[in-house]
Amino acid sequence: MNNYEKILQYFNFEPQEIDINLFLLNAAMTIVMAIILELTYRRCANTLSNKSQFAYNFVMLSLITMLIITLVGSSVALSLGLVGALSIVRYRAAIKEPEELTYLFLAIAIGLGMGANQPVVTIISFLVLIAVIWIRYFIKPSNKLNAFNLVINIHNPKEGDMEKIVGIISLRFNRPALRRFDQSKDVIDLAFRVRVKNMDMLTECKNEILKIENTTVSFVDIR
Repeated sequence: MNNYEKILQYFNFEPQEIDINLFLLNAAMTIVMAIILELTYRRCANTLSNKSQFAYNFVMLSLITMLIITLVGSSVALSLGLVGALSIVRYRAAIKEPEELTYLFLAIAIGLGMGANQPVVTIISFLVLIAVIWIRYFIKPSNKLNAFNLVINIHNPKEGDMEKIVGIISLRFNRPALRRFDQSKDVIDLAFRVRVKNMDMLTECKNEILKIENTTVSFVDIR
């Protein structure tokens, strides 16, 4: 086959036959890896969002990515059509923390690798990444403490209310992390990540904060 024939073959717009057995095998492995990723995210992630609801999308995202890559790889015409489709379709998600975006990229990477029919490299890379996530999760010294998201809402805030709350939290907890700050005309929402040794610390902090007028407090256990 000369170079001219190779070029014609490359730009052949006729879709190639897809091996259905290979496709189903890759799809099954994609589902298994996406489920493992979902379980890992629910256990190891430190985000403030609803973990179960967010992680529920990993399987579908990986499968859809795999399907697209498989179809695009079988035809140059489909790949060109994909460019046109992406120019009119925009997928938007409320990503508020970098950790969420990292897990989404990993879910997409699973679909890309399996759709490109590279199962060995994809599986090995996935297992290495999952192992790193779990190792870092278990070796954290701070995991000996219980982690909570402390969410505070101040309605019709007065001057100095936010400073009082920050002072109370700073005194009660060791190195609290401000994870979210939202302010509108009449409401201030604060979210801190705190670690405690016992529930008495949460109760004392709650009682101090509730002394401020028009304030609500909630604690969400991080799982």
